[in-house]
Amino acid sequence: MSIQVQIVGGGRNIILTERSLLKSEYYIESNHSTEMKYMEESIDTVVLTGEIDLHSGGIETVNISKLAEWAFCPSIDENCYRQFSMQLFDSIGIKIQEVNFEKAFVVRYKDAFSSKKGRASYEIVIRECKGTH
Repeated sequence: MSIQVQIVGGGRNIILTERSLLKSEYYIESNHSTEMKYMEESIDTVVLTGEIDLHSGGIETVNISKLAEWAFCPSIDENCYRQFSMQLFDSIGIKIQEVNFEKAFVVRYKDAFSSKKGRASYEIVIRECKGTH
């Protein structure tokens, strides 16, 4: 299986492939909170976990820096919302699942860098904006 993620918007398109993605999770949870009345019933969430070889340079390193840049974009900036697409392919390259968010935003981002290994690991939690926001 392989994964490809495209994040479009903010003038900084991001493409992540199996070279930089170790794991992806997609889930939908119901919102029963009375504090968040502006949100619709379901909350679509994607969690991506990956690793980048910092010494290899190239597109993977560039895309991880774009990912971090998007993660720290303030919510009042129109660039914090982007189009998100994740596609899963089987071992012979046939698409078996696709997830699309028209207005995605970052809920949480964390990364860790190892100077000994020359690698960076990251985890990013992305949700689809629903409701009035």
